[in-house]
Amino acid sequence: MVAITPADSKGPAHSTGSAARRATAEANAPSRRSLLFAAGAVGAAGVAAACTTDSESLGRPVAASTPATPTTLPITSAQAALGGGTFALFQQSDLNFQTLFALGASGSTAVAGEVAAVVAQSSSAPGGATYQSVYDSFIAMANQLQSDAIDAERAGRFTTARSRYLRSAKYYAQALYWVLGTSTPGAEAEVYRAMTASFNSGVDLFDTPVEHLEIPLSGARQPMPGWFFRPADDNKARPTLVINNGSDGQHVDLLTQGGFAALERGYNVLIFEGPGQGSMLFLHNMAFRPEWEQVITPVIDMLERRSDVRSDQIAVRGISFGGELVPRAAAFEHRIAAVIADPGSTRTVLDYPEFLRKLGLDGGTKEQVNQAWNDAIIKGSTPEQLFALKKSLEIFSPVAHDEVKAGGHPTDWYDLSRAVAAYDLDTVAQKITAPTLVTWYQDDASFKDQPMALYALLTHVKRRDLIKFTAADGAQYHCGPMAPQVVNEAILDWLDDVFRR
Repeated sequence: MVAITPADSKGPAHSTGSAARRATAEANAPSRRSLLFAAGAVGAAGVAAACTTDSESLGRPVAASTPATPTTLPITSAQAALGGGTFALFQQSDLNFQTLFALGASGSTAVAGEVAAVVAQSSSAPGGATYQSVYDSFIAMANQLQSDAIDAERAGRFTTARSRYLRSAKYYAQALYWVLGTSTPGAEAEVYRAMTASFNSGVDLFDTPVEHLEIPLSGARQPMPGWFFRPADDNKARPTLVINNGSDGQHVDLLTQGGFAALERGYNVLIFEGPGQGSMLFLHNMAFRPEWEQVITPVIDMLERRSDVRSDQIAVRGISFGGELVPRAAAFEHRIAAVIADPGSTRTVLDYPEFLRKLGLDGGTKEQVNQAWNDAIIKGSTPEQLFALKKSLEIFSPVAHDEVKAGGHPTDWYDLSRAVAAYDLDTVAQKITAPTLVTWYQDDASFKDQPMALYALLTHVKRRDLIKFTAADGAQYHCGPMAPQVVNEAILDWLDDVFRR
């Protein structure tokens, strides 16, 4: 890990805690029930391709009579995508990379032996490790743990039940990632509900009650779900860390990616699902919106009304795609006292290969672009590449989401490319004034040099810092999947320093 620090630089909807759960455990047992590189990385908006992260102009539109018509969608090798020395769980780099997050969560919301069992089971299935076999194996493990957790809770073994519920939720989340690559692509909602049932059952058994929130969202009838965690049940006003997910992570992931670590240091923690995330996507078909300040402002509003929150010490950490969303929000929402872009990003469209960008934005009329997309790109892509495209694009359009759930693919690249291009910090990052930390990960196939681009744009902040995580820390690759403790220590040390704690 390399730290670079230049000189310039209230009330909840409801609460169900452990006490209440334990009093009624016998009578009311719980019911049963990314962007990604296909070659190896999860990201905010990656595709299965050798991605460019340069800032070159997208160029002038080509003549309408000569639309771009690339015939293949190249993918990188596992070695190129993940680098040498990757801990190999699967030969397929996309399966391997995503599973590293489960292995990295060992000791919090996963167990290494259980992950190893899933790897062994899915690899020994007919045809070997596939999206289907990995999905099936994680579902089986999650189902079993959910059942075991119910039994433990009924027996009054609440610590055991809590652990099993959270592991069940983690493994459902792993399965959820691969749904679009299985024979049941429409099962996103079902798996999400099972995951959330386990998650809620687990967090409701915390010693300090967890509050389930409904956060209003402008222009939407559906409120955003939130979970408010406190380190102690004493109503003391504390600094608060809001953890903002990315494009394909789930709420249970955020406990490992900062939640538990922040609670240990005495922070309140708020996690939530905004448009394009979790229930907002899977249950309500609500896509991401580029004006992320519209999402964060009601979160800050709710926190400011709470007596157990120090309104002058509210930090927001953006994970993965959140590393672009949160700085965007901070450019307009100046009540944010500290910003963490983990990792930093400025232009989502740059995560797509240049020929796809040019096809979508400069490739002629809508009809011409979409004909080239469907006749050349889609038909010339492998199943792995198609999965990557589905995964990365379902989040930006309700139409695209419906198409992939039905077993198809996104058909309108013309509109999708414009939706993706709307995520651009180049003209607004200068409005950020709060202290800002940008993280960078060695061998990040998703964001590459974008953290450095964001860092350079932070010209008006009170303080700016850059932390580089490297292979020497075991924290390489997008979001450091194998080293959450290393990452959390560095980020929270920085936040402690900003808040002078």
